Amino acid sequence: EMGMTSLPEPTRDLRPLLRGGAKLFGEQQRKLKPVVEAEWMDNEDANTTIVGKDGSRIGSRIGGTLRIVLKEGMKRHIRRACRELLGMHVVTLKRMRIGNIRLDIPEGKWRPLREEEAKALFFSASKGR
Repeated sequence: EMGMTSLPEPTRDLRPLLRGGAKLFGEQQRKLKPVVEAEWMDNEDANTTIVGKDGSRIGSRIGGTLRIVLKEGMKRHIRRACRELLGMHVVTLKRMRIGNIRLDIPEGKWRPLREEEAKALFFSASKGR
């Protein structure tokens, strides 16, 4: 059995996510669907050079805040795609909205759906059948 032996070199190039078609390790039957949108939300200062005590360059860290819009998907797919295609480890993942429903309420709290949100949600669910 073969497995991943190392991660790819970290990159901020989002084309593999936008293009789709890649196969994640262990899922040779299913191709990754392209994301609707992907963009870096910060500037290039997210790239940091790591220096030693003597001032010599030890390495670099590439990172930042990435915004991804999916048509469908699961948290673990985002984590795996970032790890396997971009060579980056996801530290925090936050769902901002589902369809047109913004998830801007405090954790552990709830609110009833507004009428237009419920209609949009049920309409989009019935279209998928």
